[in-house]
Amino acid sequence: MHFFLSFLCILFFWGCGATNLQVANLKLPQDANFYLQENLQNLEISQELSAKLKKQYLEIWFSPWKNPIPNPNVSEVFWIAPSLLKNPGFAPNLKRYSQEEMRELYDSMDMEHYPSVNIKAIITRDTSVRAVPTILPRFKSRDNYPFDRWQNSLIFEGTPVLITHYNLKKDWAHIQSSFVYGWVKVENLAKITPEDENFYFNIREYALSNKDKIPIYDENEEFLSMARIGKLFAIKDIQKKDIEIYLPYKKANGFVGFKTTKVKQEDFSFFPKNFDVLNMASVIDSMMGQFYGWGGELQSRDCSAFIRDSFANFGIFLPRNSAAQVKYANNMIDLSAYSAKEKEKMIIQKATPFATILWLKGHIMLYLGVYEGRAIVAHSAWSVMTRKMFSKTENLLGGVVITTLTPESDKNGIFVKSKTLLDKILGMSDLYQYILDLP
Repeated sequence: MHFFLSFLCILFFWGCGATNLQVANLKLPQDANFYLQENLQNLEISQELSAKLKKQYLEIWFSPWKNPIPNPNVSEVFWIAPSLLKNPGFAPNLKRYSQEEMRELYDSMDMEHYPSVNIKAIITRDTSVRAVPTILPRFKSRDNYPFDRWQNSLIFEGTPVLITHYNLKKDWAHIQSSFVYGWVKVENLAKITPEDENFYFNIREYALSNKDKIPIYDENEEFLSMARIGKLFAIKDIQKKDIEIYLPYKKANGFVGFKTTKVKQEDFSFFPKNFDVLNMASVIDSMMGQFYGWGGELQSRDCSAFIRDSFANFGIFLPRNSAAQVKYANNMIDLSAYSAKEKEKMIIQKATPFATILWLKGHIMLYLGVYEGRAIVAHSAWSVMTRKMFSKTENLLGGVVITTLTPESDKNGIFVKSKTLLDKILGMSDLYQYILDLP
């Protein structure tokens, strides 16, 4: 009896145990090309399907200009508003925001006058899209880094947007793009004229970088821009070794201007790239090891941005969040009712390597195939949790990695088992099949 009571006490106090922090030991090769196999389906698609993907992608990308109607659903546009006054959260100094600070921020959005403008514009610099008009972060707790809940997304230079509103100081603009709503600093936006719009619509070819973070310079070697995986550049001219591209900038009058510069053909591909396993492996490897960035924080990628930018290379325009991404192709297989063993078996049998995305609540991964009998995935992840009798351990992955679906399982305690990624998987969607099914 005494032993039983002592055991219950141990279990009770275990819940209050400290959380240890350690870097996860990544035992698998961190090279997507390693997982290519000779018998792997090549995934090649016809030029006709590739042209359909390109047309569909650009139609969605330009939708803020082609259909310039502000979203009338205020609660959807300002989804963050209810939480501001109810749960202020923690500031960069690790102190709670005051009610006065939250009220000032809330009032600064001037929501009662939304939509106050309807202006077509373009992003002139890779920049953050914020849930509120401030660069200050908001964390749920003092140890909740890097999850700044006011960071919404990263939006690339050259992206068409619609300005629908300004804050009271007019230093932030609320925009809607083809994939995200939020606040952007006015300095990173340029308005467009009907002539600018027609100019863009008449551009037929676009380029994508083959590696992430390729600097782009002018003829005097002055820095102009940074090429990123999944970022489109409008092409002016194609030469023997170079591609001449357009780069938008903001003129003194607030409207857009265009600079031109040349980039090396060997560093870029024409949009869209041919969808095959070699090209996808190259895309993944170009981001491998990069640090995790919640909502594009510090111009890095979280799980959904990694997936979104990867497939953008091939003309597949995915939504912003993971739940919407797995439903996008309308072919999701529901795995929620299966055991972990059954899930992995189903994934190995039915998923297409380098083309199927696996989803669990709040996270998404790209299936690469099988290695030593286990399903292998590439994903951008912050950490996985393991539990032992008296403590929890946060095993840092910290960025774009290749793992099994149970990277944390070997560190669980005897009496307590944390749910693994595999346990939590709810569904999978095949984006290669989506391409083949295009009308």
